[in-house]
Amino acid sequence: MSFGNRAAAFLGPLAGKTTAFLLENRASKLNLAQATLPYLAEREEGCCILDLDAFYSSNLETIARNFPRSNLKRVEIIIPEVGADIEATLAEIFVAASNRPLVIDSTNSLYQLLASQKPKSSSRKFAFLTAALSSWARANSSLVMANMYEREPPIRRRTAQFSGFFDVVVSVSRKPRGLGLFCKKGSAWQNRTFFLPLEN
Repeated sequence: MSFGNRAAAFLGPLAGKTTAFLLENRASKLNLAQATLPYLAEREEGCCILDLDAFYSSNLETIARNFPRSNLKRVEIIIPEVGADIEATLAEIFVAASNRPLVIDSTNSLYQLLASQKPKSSSRKFAFLTAALSSWARANSSLVMANMYEREPPIRRRTAQFSGFFDVVVSVSRKPRGLGLFCKKGSAWQNRTFFLPLEN
């Protein structure tokens, strides 16, 4: 399968949906970024990344080492300023993303930001936000890819709760020479699975 065909096979079924990718650790997040950003950057419209952990910006050399540097011009990375109103920032993100794919890194940090500002209403605000993202994705036939950690018990319980707000939930596991994806909720690819190769 050619690069273009594989990109279409991976991204096409995610169009019009919000998808949460469940990750074990930082290494698996790096692997997912390395496997998916080339597909997103290859698109004429590129993509928009809400980089709440400054992960993409600080690891861009590693993430982008195996695809044309010219494609990086199609990737817009947005890092909210310290102390910025996260709700206002998210409203700006909808405008900035327009009809481009939107990557959110990470969902755990997004919830923590909402909780730090208004703890009692954080769950309600998160539910509203994910519903708005889903509506935006459907209206624009675009896609939202949200990274989400599953690690220590408190986060794992919250992650399970978080994932219920997304249209599709995908578990990510390391395989020989790539990443195995499996739809735990919703459906995307044939047999609800997909393999993303990783270059050495």
